[in-house]
Amino acid sequence: MPEVCSNLSKIFFFADDAKVYKCISNMSDCGKLNDSGQCIFDWSEKWCMKLNVDKCKILSIKGKDENKFNYTFSKDNNSFTLEHVDHIKDLGVIIDRDLSFDLHISEEVNKAFQMFGIINRNLADIDENTFLLLYKAMVRSHLEFAGSVWNPNKISQIRSLEKIQKRATKLVRSCKKLSYEERLIHLNLPTLKFRRLRGDMIEVFKILNGYCDESAMPNLHRNFDTRTRGHSLKLMHVRLRLDQRNFFLLTCCWLLEFSS
Repeated sequence: MPEVCSNLSKIFFFADDAKVYKCISNMSDCGKLNDSGQCIFDWSEKWCMKLNVDKCKILSIKGKDENKFNYTFSKDNNSFTLEHVDHIKDLGVIIDRDLSFDLHISEEVNKAFQMFGIINRNLADIDENTFLLLYKAMVRSHLEFAGSVWNPNKISQIRSLEKIQKRATKLVRSCKKLSYEERLIHLNLPTLKFRRLRGDMIEVFKILNGYCDESAMPNLHRNFDTRTRGHSLKLMHVRLRLDQRNFFLLTCCWLLEFSS
């Protein structure tokens, strides 16, 4: 499948999902992206792996509104127009057109509160060890999945995530009269913001040391300036105009998802 559209756009696979994307600068690029989709559609028909066209969506990641191009699949005399969406869920992460991740964070916060409610209703008096096991497995896991992708920079988002841990740590009887900072020290828990920063640092370490697929990772420019002291892994500080790129490890321009 990648061979049929390699000259027109880029494609990523995970199991039975494929994402085709291209940076759009003019209408010609829209046509090339549409041709990529048509090539994949024709390939699927040829090898009897029919696409579910209703599940194929167009997500335009951009900073301002512009005319929407009608992406279509054609077969014989029939034409299937793909739906434009403002957000889509991909591998457990809701990606919106502005890359704000407001919907994803809101959904994960609600899931975490639901898990917290289950623990609170069923365990009236909980010891520290049991709390830590349940909290890390049932609550915090929802707040950290793919955190390097959607790591927020808005204060409101950071507070909404941290609010869950503030409430959860009050379940332990020995911590109820302590402040949030004292509860974290007592339970040996870091803040969620710190753990997201730690996760980003781990991802950067993997990228710089070749532990990740280079074709799927952002290009981190190294600083080889020898005028000052340093090491071989120094990164170039690049000025970015938009916060969308300034605060994200992973950013793409256009995303076209096909689901079989």
